[in-house]
Amino acid sequence: MPSTNTTHLGERIRAVLLLKPDGVAVEVDRTRTTWADLDRAAGEIERLLQQAGVEQDAPIGWVARNRVAAVASFASLLMNGRMVVPLRPPQTSATFAVELGAQRLCAVLADEEDWAQAGVVEAAAEAGTFGVVVSGSAQISVSVHPALSVIGNGPHRQPTPGYVLERLTSGTTGAPKRIPVREEVLIPSLQSAEHGRLGEAKRELSVKRSAAILLKPFSHAGGLFGLLLALYQARPMVLLEKFSPDDWAHAIERHQIKSASLVPAMIQMILEAGIEPDLLKSLKAVRAGTAPLDPQVQVDFEERYGVPVLVDYGAAEFIGGVAGWTLDDHRQYASTKRRSVGRARGDVSLKITAQDSAAVLAPGEVGVLCVKCDRFGPDWIRTNDLASIDEQGFLFLHGRADDAINRGGFKILPEEVAEVLRRYPGVRDAAVIGKADKRLGQVPVAAIEMAPGAVVPTTQELDAFTRLSLTAYMIPTEFRIVEALPRTASMKVSRPELKALLGL
Repeated sequence: MPSTNTTHLGERIRAVLLLKPDGVAVEVDRTRTTWADLDRAAGEIERLLQQAGVEQDAPIGWVARNRVAAVASFASLLMNGRMVVPLRPPQTSATFAVELGAQRLCAVLADEEDWAQAGVVEAAAEAGTFGVVVSGSAQISVSVHPALSVIGNGPHRQPTPGYVLERLTSGTTGAPKRIPVREEVLIPSLQSAEHGRLGEAKRELSVKRSAAILLKPFSHAGGLFGLLLALYQARPMVLLEKFSPDDWAHAIERHQIKSASLVPAMIQMILEAGIEPDLLKSLKAVRAGTAPLDPQVQVDFEERYGVPVLVDYGAAEFIGGVAGWTLDDHRQYASTKRRSVGRARGDVSLKITAQDSAAVLAPGEVGVLCVKCDRFGPDWIRTNDLASIDEQGFLFLHGRADDAINRGGFKILPEEVAEVLRRYPGVRDAAVIGKADKRLGQVPVAAIEMAPGAVVPTTQELDAFTRLSLTAYMIPTEFRIVEALPRTASMKVSRPELKALLGL
């Protein structure tokens, strides 16, 4: 057995791939790939990069699809100490080609499907990119793209020594931003997540019996961290490229999985699909994050399946999360702290400051959330989230500071209005956004997505309903029924797309 006393991430991943070569590492549609298969593909990828003369510190593009080939590419880059630059899978040929050109990478690893998109090879050639084709599942093929067989003149992005990867923000308020992450930040985050997993104690590295279902897009920070954590823990993976309640539930039953991670929209979909409780009886907990979870949806899920939902919180500035619920906290406080995203992790400190100053606010007061953690440096980091912390240290989110609507001097937090609208019978989800107004500056407009088959309410009915819970200035001036709220890859509501949809 290889040594497991590893310090560096690359050494750890290399050790993981050698623990149980013939064991199943990844399952997709019941097709299985072994750890040895990943190791062989990873070795061939590195051989081709070295043969092409790709510098050790050069940022390498990685098209982040939830596929076995992408797992092998990711493992190869990590175990060989290379910098991973995630690229979102093509939404359209044009956008992908533009991103390839903008990133100016000297090498890119992508599926044959990605390279086949119109204009992509031409964009890569113009950027001077060396192209590697990595495809397949049980049999992973690795080859040099014939039209991209050498590194061109560039100019290319500069080397980034000390950095392991970039993570992409969700893009809910604009174009996703790229945040580089150093190894000394990543390792403690992985260790914190590993040792805090449903009370598991620290133990000798070995291939885990319980698999991880990876369904969040790898191009999203949560999906990327999930893949990274599974590799770090030597945990077999079940990949879902597109979420399906039935596929997810049968994977839970087939692998007798104890802990799963979902976004709130997926929890709602599972309830609507009527998934049988027997399929989920192995679950001890479900973790939820990335977007607000309707407390009633949480209650409905827990009552139907007998599985506690543990809400987590992480911000764009961080990786690995900063707050969350534990099973013990859920047993004690679930009925009284429903809207909370939990308490600070053990290595994290939180405080709430005024929006217009550094003054620290008292428990229960709403202000800007600030985070301090040695993983991210010695200073307090001011987030863009509005929040409050109660006397017991539970964190409550109230929306984003830059989303607040100023209606004639009165501040409206969109999430508070949307939460009320979600209580209306038949409303599947809602979002509120500011519209320019000559007299008041801004007024709130509500976009509402109805559940299938639900009776669509009138504007008068929605207005009367919201007035039961909200003060007059918070009432939307318009209620617009939409077929579906536009969402990012992580299933958050995309505010730029919503503005375009509403013509704002």
